[in-house]
Amino acid sequence: SDHLATRGSPRNDVCPLCRREHETALHLLADCRYTKRIWSLIATWIAWPQVNPNCWQTTSSVGNWWRMMATTPGVPTKAMWSLLLLVNWEIWKERNARTFTRKSVTNLFFKIKEEAHSWGLAGAKHLAALLTFS
Repeated sequence: SDHLATRGSPRNDVCPLCRREHETALHLLADCRYTKRIWSLIATWIAWPQVNPNCWQTTSSVGNWWRMMATTPGVPTKAMWSLLLLVNWEIWKERNARTFTRKSVTNLFFKIKEEAHSWGLAGAKHLAALLTFS
């Protein structure tokens, strides 16, 4: 939003995903109700309940949230890193789609599942191993 303002573009400080809270990086990754819903679906899909936002500790920064997620007990670290990259990338693309084109990507969760499968085929072996449990 701040970058849009510096370029003279119209901006909206409200999160385009939940349309309720002020948009910050931490909100988008960890606090947004839309993002939390995606992570809840993913936790069920990969059968790792500790990835569910209900199990997350409150964090004060993106760095703290990322470290907390990357070291989730019981989840293979390299698989979690890949999953974090994938999910956050797809959430960012969804955010941009809503911000710049005013269009919503339909069913982001299924898009993430398809992308995860593609990443596994492309060589993300730790992510692929995590997905074999689902």
